[in-house]
Amino acid sequence: MSPPFKIGTAVTNHVKRYTLHEKLKTILGLLGQDGQEVIDWAYEEGERRISEDKSLKKSNLGGLVFDLIGYEAAIRLVKNNQSKGRMTTKNEVRVKTGQRVEMPLLYRDAGLRHPQEARNLRHNMFHEAFLALIMHLFPDVTTSVPSTGEGLTPDLMVHHKDPDWTISVEYKGYRALTLLSESEILKAMRYQSDFGTAWLVTTTPKSSISQYSKILNAQEVIKMGLERLQRMYRRKAYTTEQKENRGIAKKGISHLEKQKDLQLKCKLYSAEELLDSMQDNKPLKGVIITTGFEFVEMLKEAGLLQEADNVLRVMKLPADSLHSDSVTSVRLIG
Repeated sequence: MSPPFKIGTAVTNHVKRYTLHEKLKTILGLLGQDGQEVIDWAYEEGERRISEDKSLKKSNLGGLVFDLIGYEAAIRLVKNNQSKGRMTTKNEVRVKTGQRVEMPLLYRDAGLRHPQEARNLRHNMFHEAFLALIMHLFPDVTTSVPSTGEGLTPDLMVHHKDPDWTISVEYKGYRALTLLSESEILKAMRYQSDFGTAWLVTTTPKSSISQYSKILNAQEVIKMGLERLQRMYRRKAYTTEQKENRGIAKKGISHLEKQKDLQLKCKLYSAEELLDSMQDNKPLKGVIITTGFEFVEMLKEAGLLQEADNVLRVMKLPADSLHSDSVTSVRLIG
């Protein structure tokens, strides 16, 4: 049971105006015994911000204080859940505290590391390396990162003018322990269908693409993928890693079954063939898949040694060991 708090007129009016009574009740419950100290601090901090920021008015105080105590409550929610072995979701934070947050940043403020942070760091180190390579090879291209919600969203679009051409790029920057999945091949095929050229750059040392011919057929990819994943799923699981692999297989089967009606065909090319065609200003229409060590060699040949080392670290190091002083891990670049 939370003790009674003096929440002040500014917060009372803000809560009443935006019907936040339930949120406030949950926030105060999360703050616990030292809640009054947090509220008093939040008023002081809110007044300080208003005095220093000319865009803020005195009427903003209630909202500022509410968000400050809400964020502190969100931090405590994360810590409470972590102590019980539970992950905190963005939706849970929003429902209980009214805060819309970046989960990796919230976890960091709580003194913890969110799993997404490691994923973001891998992706961003890969992104920086690929961007450096493409700008080295083709200095006159421009790049853009599609916004989510715009339909198909590759990780990068590379544009060239005079003559006009565009290629789509997707990277899978994960630790190189497993094959590139059939789901990723299908995603590349969908990008190819929309954009003409789809370059899938991976950290995997090998990929299941080696089983396919120069003509990719979505139905064949789905069939062979289901056979491979069902074999994995049928294996008995005793260790944690075996159980995780079964879980990955189950998820992969579900993903492939959802796409069982996909009717796509396209050609498969090597990165060397693609780069030659880009030099000729006529990128090949098809899917190009580059494995991790191939990508590292391309970076080394371009003299991008730091970027090559970063990609190798993404490939080899587990999540807890990966670190970078120059690349953000809090959010995805773009």
